[in-house]
Amino acid sequence: MTIRIAVATWLAPSYLPISWRTFQNAICWQQPMLLVRRIASILFGFVPLVLIAVGVASVLWEVQAHDPSMFSVQGEKHLAHAFMFAGAGCIGLFGCHRLWRANGSWRWVLVPAAVMIFAVVFPNMERWPHGTPVERASFSALQRLSAFAGSATQLAREQGEFVCDRSATLSASSLFARQGQALSYVIHCVPDATGPTLGTPPERPGTLVFAVSPDRTQAWFTATVLTHSTGRQASWLTRQGQPFVIAAQLQSKS
Repeated sequence: MTIRIAVATWLAPSYLPISWRTFQNAICWQQPMLLVRRIASILFGFVPLVLIAVGVASVLWEVQAHDPSMFSVQGEKHLAHAFMFAGAGCIGLFGCHRLWRANGSWRWVLVPAAVMIFAVVFPNMERWPHGTPVERASFSALQRLSAFAGSATQLAREQGEFVCDRSATLSASSLFARQGQALSYVIHCVPDATGPTLGTPPERPGTLVFAVSPDRTQAWFTATVLTHSTGRQASWLTRQGQPFVIAAQLQSKS
């Protein structure tokens, strides 16, 4: 008896704010199924928190899209995504809260599980069938660059040399915007080039760079795009991680 009292006194000193039994109840030691439900509630709660964070980030991206110093991609639905993701996250957290409660039921696990399915399925639905708005804008720039390079090469064959005319009109507008206004494609000429221009890209997305060799028998075509939905600086159009360049050459002048 003396040993038991000593052990109990050592395990639960009188100065502790809670007793050993209270601590056991707090961690649901006496109710293993409740403990399992609460662990599941914590694990399932991470996805709703991420969705809420994505919703907040979407609001910030929408604000950036209207910043005069920022470029953006048309077709992005930042505010719609913000409400959708944040709403789904709140619903998921509510389900986790009900799952956590002592009088909760395992059926509440269906709520965060459905939110997890939404988090996986919805982004893929947004990408189908033509990719994200950023991918569509880049593909549009690729098509415009290919058409421009083809027409410039055909004209060079007729004239016998490549001539870059920055005042040439490009009919279609790009899928890039500034302050909500669509940006047209523009031509940037680089004379006396010895190869494609792949240094610091022009600031503006939707720029078609036309580099011409000193003897005007060679030309290289590149373009600028946005790698994210918003940005202050354009990047080079890439394919498989490398800058996309269209090279053309005429027969050397005799």
